[in-house]
Amino acid sequence: MRLPRRRFVLPALGLALAAPAVQAQAAWPRARPIRLVVGFPPGGSGDFLARIFAEMLGRALDQVIVVDNRPGAAATIAATHVARSAPDGYTILLGGSGSQAISPALYAAVNFDPVRDFTPITRLTDLTGIIAARPQLGIGNLAQLIERVRAEPGRWNFGTPGNGTPWHLAGATLARLAGIQLTHVPFRGGGASLHAALAGDVELLVGTPPVLLPAIRTERMRGLSLTSREASRAIPDVPGTAEAGLPSLDVAGWWGFFAPAGLPDEIRDKLFEVSVAAVSDTDVQARIATEGLQAWPSRSPTEFAEFMGQQIPFWAELVRTAGARSE
Repeated sequence: MRLPRRRFVLPALGLALAAPAVQAQAAWPRARPIRLVVGFPPGGSGDFLARIFAEMLGRALDQVIVVDNRPGAAATIAATHVARSAPDGYTILLGGSGSQAISPALYAAVNFDPVRDFTPITRLTDLTGIIAARPQLGIGNLAQLIERVRAEPGRWNFGTPGNGTPWHLAGATLARLAGIQLTHVPFRGGGASLHAALAGDVELLVGTPPVLLPAIRTERMRGLSLTSREASRAIPDVPGTAEAGLPSLDVAGWWGFFAPAGLPDEIRDKLFEVSVAAVSDTDVQARIATEGLQAWPSRSPTEFAEFMGQQIPFWAELVRTAGARSE
């Protein structure tokens, strides 16, 4: 299943960053900081992105914005906290395909409903994965990989940052669409999976650009394809699956902003305005490109809600076909 993917920026909304402070204060009296909740520890990609947007939104809203790291349980601890918070504009979730679409399908006891318990504000960026192999294997592209795996059934495996991650589901989808046998080997994080590949413990990796790009650029790993159909301006050295020869494979995550359900429309609309202005900023786009991310803002909160309505069943089906189970 492939969903339409559009990447665009709205530079005119850059004017929102200069919005009068009095307007922001009308919606957010400066009684306390706005908390931007992220389900990952300091130092990771989610935290990196949260701190960029905390800076930009704080400036636009003339507010103090604090990054609130609440890692654990595949980011569902953070999502649950936001779902149970007051819908007053002082609590925002930096959520993604993992917490908002995969986890509800993967875990039986998630303590929130991804539709009923949140106000979608906007999608922010894409989050494509990379399929990579050790150079010693002599595989130069995705077509060669598929040919080798077909010729050697039962031998090949792929490492990922963990069970039920987007990259586990992308690898399983690759195997299904190409008609090949690949055994999934989950690790506790991208760093552990990379170390295993470099040691020769796994043949292939499917993972995130921040983990794999340094190894690809130093020729310790070879990037065969993205997990998304389209090429990425942020990852010019690795082709999309259309160019790599398997256009039916189109599995990519995303990041976006959510607030608790019941957020007043005027606060939602202001958050949308300043968030899209921030991700459309050329400096922000250059900074997020270092993590392999591209700006991918929604046209409106309504469009983001419709996108979520597609993404939840999309990822649930990938969980089902991959046979993924919670650990």
